[in-house]
Parts: sequence; structure tokens; C-alpha cells
Amino acid sequence: MSDVADASRAPWGELPPETAAVLRTVAEGLRDNVDEIAHRMIAVQRVEIPAYAEMTDPTLLADSHSVSVAVVGMWLDVMASGRSLSDEALAPVIEGSRRRASQGIDMEPLLRAYRVGIRVMWTEMISSPIWKSSSLDTAMGPIATGALAFADRVATAVAAAYIDEAAHLARKREHRRSSLLNVILAGPSSEQHRALADLAEPHFVLVAQVEEGAPLARLESIGTLLERQAGARLWTVRHSSVVAVIFGSTPRSAVRERLETLPDDGRVLAFGLGNRAVSSAETRTSYAEAAEALHAGAALGMTSGRVHDYGALAPVLALLRDRGVAQRFASSALEPFTDVLSRRWALATLEAYLSRGGRIGQMAEVLDVHPNTVKYRMGELAPFLPADVLDGDQAATLLLAIRVHHYLQERT
Repeated sequence: MSDVADASRAPWGELPPETAAVLRTVAEGLRDNVDEIAHRMIAVQRVEIPAYAEMTDPTLLADSHSVSVAVVGMWLDVMASGRSLSDEALAPVIEGSRRRASQGIDMEPLLRAYRVGIRVMWTEMISSPIWKSSSLDTAMGPIATGALAFADRVATAVAAAYIDEAAHLARKREHRRSSLLNVILAGPSSEQHRALADLAEPHFVLVAQVEEGAPLARLESIGTLLERQAGARLWTVRHSSVVAVIFGSTPRSAVRERLETLPDDGRVLAFGLGNRAVSSAETRTSYAEAAEALHAGAALGMTSGRVHDYGALAPVLALLRDRGVAQRFASSALEPFTDVLSRRWALATLEAYLSRGGRIGQMAEVLDVHPNTVKYRMGELAPFLPADVLDGDQAATLLLAIRVHHYLQERT
């Protein structure tokens, strides 16, 4: 019986009837200002809390405002009724806390936002004309104690809801990641291909290479980075790599650009990007392509950035699967240049000439030399160049041979 009575008692205990009546009057007088007080709460939160200052999404700001309005309303209800908060009254902040967990906002700034908000709310109330004109000086101590109890009750409910939702999300995410890993590792006929309905959507698989022996915390941070800034809805960790899936019909060029613009802070050494998959059965193939592109990309020297795209590397990689055939092809295609291959600059200059269509300025830029140097080198190469060397098929064959030669030399 006493527990029920305690649950309904005001947080400041018993107050004289006349004081309780004044509190009710103050609370009802502030009802019209709830929205304005909530706006001020958010403004101060954005000044004092970096995580809230970075909040620019209008929907998220509107969500935060609605919860702030609920908090002010809850406090006014406590003042007017003389009863403590009920579990039902706390529902808006509990649900708001669960949403913050799912939105990726950390718990510490969330709890600080409530502390800041309640402080602003208290300041706004005691500075309002209706409060100042009321005779509440003698009751200020108990009311302040009640405000602290209110803040503690709200913070406790917020923290409990956040922790519960975060644990739920972690379990759900771990299940999805485990399913993804199973799809990647399973054979083509495995039942695991139906483990994730998401994989029925068009998607790319990418592999982020990390330094050998990187701790799990670093791998997890890369997965979170890919999720937040590259649009990866699914990701999982492997040894020294992170495997992620980017969904949608986004052109692969846009996916490459998005990856290239991620912070180059040393956490990711390189990315491998597979071809688009249109079903869960193709996810493993796209993963294999991404891993192969990552493995061979740097040695082929076809990209200057961190992203090695299987779509661009596929012809070379297909040829390299039979080393003997690849060696014979490269030797045969480059045979006319045998007398000049001993010069260290020869193949690089020939590659720049073919890939840049003979444009001296672009060749100088890619080779990082003066245009006059390019002209000198081309003068040395001229006797060995066929007349139709820049024709599509001839240029493509020579470029392929040069890249195969690069790869075999690197591996040797």
C-alpha cells in the first residue's frame, strides 16, 4: 500500500495547500509557452553538445523537438497534479531514447542533452513573469529538490531504454552480419543464400583491406564508417579486412567516387569492388571479384587511388588465371619492343602514350615529368611503334600486355 502511495506522491513531498495551488497556476500559465521553451532547450543543446551541433537532418531535429516538448509537458503535469511521473507519462522519452540508439547517437551526449534541457527548462520557468509574481520563495528548496528527482527519473528511464535498444540492435546487427558471412562463404547451392532477403536487391560487394593484425575495434570502426558514409547497409569483419554490401542502382562510377572520398586516415589501405549482384546467389561471386581485384589491383598499376574495380580489371584478371598463357601473351605482344625494354622508362611511357591517346600534356602529368622529357622519350620509342598503334584494338592489346607484364614482374 505504501508503495502505491509513494508512486503517486509529488517529488517534493507535501506542500502547503496554498503553495500547491500557486504551482498549479504557474504550470497552467506556462502551457502556452511549451513549444518556445522546447526550442530554447534545443538551441542550447546545439551550442553545448558537439554531437547535437552536427545534427542537420530536419527530420531528426523535429524528432528532438517533439521529445523536448514532451519533457516540458511532463514537468508541468507534475507541477499541476502534485504527482510523480508514471511509466505511461515517460513513454515519449523512452521511445525517443530508443530512436536515438537506432539513429547512432551515443548515450553520453543523449543523457547530457536531457541534463541541459531540464536546466534550460528550469531557468525559463523561474524567470517567467508568472513565476516571479507568485509567492514561491519559501517553497523553492523543496521544488528544486523535486526538479532534481524529476531529472533523475527521466535520465534513468532514458538510459535503461537506450541500453536495452542498443543491445537489441547489436544482436540484430550481429545476426545480419553472421548471415552475410555465411552467404559469402557458402557454396552456390547452399540454403544460406536465402539467409538475407536484402540480397535480392541489386548490390555491390566491396572488401576494405586493413593493415595486418589490426585489432577488432579498428575493423569495427571501418565497418561503421562504411555504413555511415558509403551507404553500406550490411558489413562484417574478416582477418585484416571488412566486407560490406552497398545496395541500390547507383552507377559503379558513383560508388567508386564515394569510396575514394572517404577519409584517408590510414585505417583502410585499399578497396576491392566486385561487379553488381542481383540476387543472393551472386553475392559470393561479387565478393570473390572484389577480393581478386583487391589482391591484384596494386600490382597491375591501373589505378592511382585506393579503389580497385573488378569491372575495369576483369580482362587482365581473366588472362592471369593461367600464368603460362599470360606470360606467352605478354611476351608475344611486347616482342617488337624487346630492344628498348631495358630502359626503365620505356614501358611506363608506352602505357601513358596508349592510355592517353598520345596527348603529350596528359602523358607528362601522369608520368610526373616535363613535356620535353615525354617528347624525347617518344622520339626514342618511335622506331619501334607500328603506324596503327593508337587504333582501338592494337592499343587495347598492347595495354593489356603491359599490365600483364607489370603484374608478372611484381609477383616475380
